[in-house]
Amino acid sequence: MPDGLSYEQGAMVEPAAVAVTAVDRSGLQPGGTILITGGGPIGALAVMAAHAAGAGKIVLSEPNATRRDRIEKLGIPVVTVDPLAVSLSQFARDNTFEGLGFDVAIECAGNPRAITDCIKAVRPQATVVLIGLTNAKVEFSPFDLITRDIRLQGSLCYPTTLWPRVYSMIESGRMPVERLIDETISVDNIVERGFKPLLDPTGTKMKILVQLNA
Repeated sequence: MPDGLSYEQGAMVEPAAVAVTAVDRSGLQPGGTILITGGGPIGALAVMAAHAAGAGKIVLSEPNATRRDRIEKLGIPVVTVDPLAVSLSQFARDNTFEGLGFDVAIECAGNPRAITDCIKAVRPQATVVLIGLTNAKVEFSPFDLITRDIRLQGSLCYPTTLWPRVYSMIESGRMPVERLIDETISVDNIVERGFKPLLDPTGTKMKILVQLNA
C-alpha cells in the first residue's frame, strides 16, 4: 500500500476496486449518463467511480432516505431518487436526452425489481452491469433486450492489476472513500456494533471498520 494512503483508506481499496471495475465494464464515456441502483457501500463507491470517469449525469436509486442523504453529501454531483415513489423508466424518459434513457446502468442492490428497472431505464444499445448478488428469479423480456440491443454484463470482483490505479484515485482525492466510514470498532463489538447496524435495512450506517488489535 502506498505511504500516501491512511489505513482507513487502505481498508476501502478492495470495495472501491469492485466499483471501478463495474464502471469500466459498463463502457461509460466522459459526459455520459449513468443510473446506479442500490445506495449501500458499493453503490456509493460506484457513484465516486462514475464521477472520476467523467460522467455527465449520475442518478442513484435508493429507498433508504438516510443513505440517499449520505450520498448527496459526498461532494459529488448526483441526483438521488426513491424507487418506491418514482418510476425509474418514467424518470429516465423525463431526464435524459430526447427521453431515450441512460447510457449505462449499474445494479448494486441484488434486487430483482432493481434489475428490471435498470433494463427499462436505459437507452437502446446500452449496457446494464450487475454487481448485486441474488438467487431470486428475475422476469424480463428477451424480445426487449434483443430489439433494443441491450447488453447484460455480470461483474464479479476485479483484476488485481487494477489496484495501483485505485490507489491513485484514492490518494488524489478523486475517490474520497474515507467519507463512507462511520466508525472503527474492536473485534469484541463486531456483532452488536458491526453486523447488526449494517444488516438493519432502515439503518444509518454505511461502512464500519474493525480494528483487530483494539
